[in-house]
Parts: sequence; structure tokens; C-alpha cells
Amino acid sequence: MSRTTGRTMQLLSLLQARREWTGSELRDRLEVSDRTLRRDIDDLRELGYGVEATRGVGGGYRLGAGASVPPLALAQDEAVAIAVGLRSATGHLVTGLEEASARALGKLEQSLSKHTRDHIVAVGRSMTVLTSPGDPVDVDLVADLAAAIGDTRELDLEYRRGDGTDRRLRAQPHRIMRTTRRWYLVAWDPELGEWRTLRIDRITSARTLRTTFAARDVPEDELRRFTTRSITTDPYPVRATVRMHAPVDVVRRAFGPTVAQVEEIDAESSMLTAGTRRAEEMALYLGTSGIAFEVVEGDELREALLRLADLFRVAAEQPSLPFATGGSPTDDA
Repeated sequence: MSRTTGRTMQLLSLLQARREWTGSELRDRLEVSDRTLRRDIDDLRELGYGVEATRGVGGGYRLGAGASVPPLALAQDEAVAIAVGLRSATGHLVTGLEEASARALGKLEQSLSKHTRDHIVAVGRSMTVLTSPGDPVDVDLVADLAAAIGDTRELDLEYRRGDGTDRRLRAQPHRIMRTTRRWYLVAWDPELGEWRTLRIDRITSARTLRTTFAARDVPEDELRRFTTRSITTDPYPVRATVRMHAPVDVVRRAFGPTVAQVEEIDAESSMLTAGTRRAEEMALYLGTSGIAFEVVEGDELREALLRLADLFRVAAEQPSLPFATGGSPTDDA
């Protein structure tokens, strides 16, 4: 390109910041003539940017898809955000991204000023991840599943269940859902005639078939409700339904979508449904939430609450015993 100027990069930054601009808006922002604006647009196109022109009254320009991935014009805070995200991607939930993230991070940091690089390093050093990583999934597998969803093609899956046994099934993929620890595929099982929530880390093989299917229109709320129930309740032997005496947003802050399904009853109460391996775990979780509740369904939970109540009462009623401090053991020999 014959003219790589700061003005051209400013034009690029404007086109990236908003979906569409009129020609007069761009001329005013850049303080250039219509002829100069057209030349700068042509320069961007030579670099590989798909700048599209819209005709008619109020016509203008928008940034479309290019034939390749062209350079980006990033402000300092944008570069910091991307770099921090790339650093966190090297060794977390999706396997296969670590090397690509490292390469992208290297290219990005080489193009930045020393001040911005130092700022990125300082932000990175100040961050500590407290949550443990979840079960990793393969990025190629996620991409294949996403492509099957987009093309509405059926999948032939090999799936390892929670008990360690393998099952082969045909699935019509609908959506990929992610929690802080795991990725899930929500799919329709035509053999069983029901929705399934499959952990992607347990899919050992996925083959996209030529068979297509009619995509089902599932409301977002219903999809989230079904997925939450599949994750928080269905897999567990102990299940219970509890009325929480607090608004739904308060309860949901205490019990996230990977912990329990929470529905609004009225402005002051909510219904919580969850599962657990041991009733005592749910009893403690409910008790430490600080929210008053009553058990609607779940005899095992009721019994656990009574056992723990007796245990805590006895512990609280025990007299205080003197506690000796200081001194050291003596040798009678």
C-alpha cells in the first residue's frame, strides 16, 4: 500500500468501533474530503479488509468480512484485555488452545509499546486464579460439534457415562452450554425421544453424519431450565425441593445455575430444586446460605436436618473446658 498513515488507521479504528457509518460522519470525524476518504477506504481494502459501501440516501461504509485476518487497531485497554485473556487460555478448560494462544500472545506483545507490555505484565502478575480448572475438552471436538449445530446435521457419538460404561448414540445437536468448570452438548435423542445434556469431556468420538434434521425452536429460558436440572438434579441419588423465603435474585446469588434450579414463586419467595450425593451436604449448604427455608419434598433431607440439628445442639451445650497453654512436655526418665 502506498499510503499507510495514522489517518488510515484512525479510519480503521472507527469502522471497528461501530457497525455502520455514513460518509459524512466519517469525513467529519477525520476532517477530510470525500475524495480522500475514498482513497483511504481503498487502502484498507488493499490490506484485506472487506469494507462494504451502502448506496442511497444516508449511504455509507461498514466493515465486512475480509479474505484473511488483517491487523487490528487496538487501544491500550483493548490490547491489555486481549493479552490477559490469552494468558488465561494457556492451560485451562479447552485443550488445543494453549499453543495457539501463546503464539497469538507473542505476536500481540511484539507489536505493542514497552509501556503497554509492562502494563500487561503488571496486570497478569496481580491476578491469581482461585478456582481449580475443570475437566478439559478438545477445541477441535467443540468446533466439530458447533459446525454440526450450524449445519443441522446428526451426530454419531461414542459417550462414556458417569459409571464408566460406554454408549453409542445418535444425537441431533442443538446448543453448546458452558459452566465455569465444564462444557455440555444439549441434543435431542431421536431414539429415546427426549432431550439430553452430554458432558463434552466424556464424548470420546464424534462423527458428523449426512443426515439433516429440522431444528427445534426452544425458548432460551426453557433451555436453561432443562440444562440446569440435568446438571444439578438428575445425576444425583438424593433430591429435594425447598421453598426459600427470599426473592429469586437473592437465592440465585447464593445458589448458582450449576448448584440448583431456582424458580420464582412470588416477590418474597422462591422454589429451589437440587440433587446431591449425601443429604448432609445439601443440609449444610442450605443452612449456611443464611436464608430461611422449608422442605417441600425430600425425606432424606428432612432426616439429615434433624440429625445435624441434634449434633449442633449438643456441641453448643457442652460446657467450656479449660485449655492449658504454655509449658512443654517433661521426660519422666
